[in-house]
Amino acid sequence: MKKENIFFTLILLSFFFSFFLINFYLPDVFKNSGSSFLKASEVDLLRPLSKQKIAELYLDSKNFLSVFLNLEEGKEIVLSEKKINEVIPIASLSKLMTAIVSLENYNLDDLVKISSSAVSTSGTVKDLRVNETISIKDLLYMTLIESSNDGAEALAEKMGREEFIFKMNKKAEELGMKNTRFVNPTGLDVFTDSSQKDFKETNVSTPSDLEKLVVYILKNYPLIPQILSLSEKEIISSSGFKHKLINTNILLKENSAYLWGKTGYTKEANGCIILILKNYSADGGGYIINVITGASDRFSEARKLQSWLAESFIW
Repeated sequence: MKKENIFFTLILLSFFFSFFLINFYLPDVFKNSGSSFLKASEVDLLRPLSKQKIAELYLDSKNFLSVFLNLEEGKEIVLSEKKINEVIPIASLSKLMTAIVSLENYNLDDLVKISSSAVSTSGTVKDLRVNETISIKDLLYMTLIESSNDGAEALAEKMGREEFIFKMNKKAEELGMKNTRFVNPTGLDVFTDSSQKDFKETNVSTPSDLEKLVVYILKNYPLIPQILSLSEKEIISSSGFKHKLINTNILLKENSAYLWGKTGYTKEANGCIILILKNYSADGGGYIINVITGASDRFSEARKLQSWLAESFIW
């Protein structure tokens, strides 16, 4: 074969190989109008990579964000998203910031005497007793695991409620959470009267901002993931009262892929959930962060997103 023919053949093979990589192997822009990925030119040998003819992802949630995060490499890859910069109510996802402010301003062994105003906070979990004495650490367990509203209020009252909320907003500003605003430590909707018919205000954020909050926790506060990884926990307060805590995140018992997370629900926010999953790759480096807000069934939506991630990418 002549040298010219060999050269032409090599050029042709190179063209077809490049065409295959671009169209079938490297990540493309998903058909879902709310989804995106790294551009093909940015990928090189990074993981994860999308598989051929990846299925479209349909979630009923108002907003969601799925990100692959590798802290050691400083790498974040958006796997899928929908309206991640829309400002929405976040319900008890707020308690992640409540925990951060508590950890940055209190000692874990500090004691708190529970007030009647904390106990009177609305919510399904009302396990604390007036004048009960309990440590900051145990209040964090209650606030995070069972999403105790009276626990969150007790944490704020120790410093002074107004000062605590000020620090929540200041921390959000420091983290670049530009579209986040806290009006209470619980995430409860605020109404103009006790009938709870006339809505006034509530804590708001965006999926993009909430992802920044999770990254900050992963970098600085391992106690929060440690607490939120527990399906249940029994604590005994300094006053001798036993508290059996059951995690509001039922997915922890369903699938070992879930490392930890936080749930939320109010009438204005609907169902919300943040989930941190382990990397599916063999080396296990990094995390997957899923943020789902405005869901009629947050757990069903989370299951669909988790299955899609496991099946749709080369890890």
